[in-house]
Amino acid sequence: MKKAAILIAALAGLLLTAQAGAQAPGQGFYIGAGGGTVWSKGGQIYSDTVNEDASLGGKVFAGYMATDSWGMELALHSLGRYEAEFANAKIADMRTTALSVSGVYTQPLFNSGFNVNVRVGLAFTEAKYTCASSCGLGIPANVDTRYRGVAGTIGLGIGAKITQALSMRVDFDHFGNVKHQVDLTEFNEPYDVLSASLQLLF
Repeated sequence: MKKAAILIAALAGLLLTAQAGAQAPGQGFYIGAGGGTVWSKGGQIYSDTVNEDASLGGKVFAGYMATDSWGMELALHSLGRYEAEFANAKIADMRTTALSVSGVYTQPLFNSGFNVNVRVGLAFTEAKYTCASSCGLGIPANVDTRYRGVAGTIGLGIGAKITQALSMRVDFDHFGNVKHQVDLTEFNEPYDVLSASLQLLF
């Protein structure tokens, strides 16, 4: 329900910025930044994460549209901070970041003033587990651990031009099987991200 409410609010804000008539995003280089909500269970090695597995996240990105429809995008993502708990007490933090490289396909959405984009690529991830209390105890041992891996990522977005160069977009991104490790125990968790961003075309 919370995901749906956030998505409705983001799309309502986007609707207020849309110009009449279908418009392609445009060719050339672009940069952007935004933030939103991330859902995962990346800290659940001992017990479930708090805050309903939700955290604040953000991204900065740059890309190049070779045509009105096809391009590439490079993005640096903060996939949130999660608290691991044991016996209702915080024992550690899990922070996850990703650097993604994606192909982009975008098209105007009929005559609505919006455009849609689809992104498919790879994400180079890092999950950093930091002990906060009861360090060295438990199975697996509650110790600082950092793990890097590669995960697939897919995204779907909708955008609208505010000016000829400035756009707003709302994106949903999925990162599958992000690799984590605590002590010698490895596990995978997906991440889902809903964000709103501003994008500047050069």
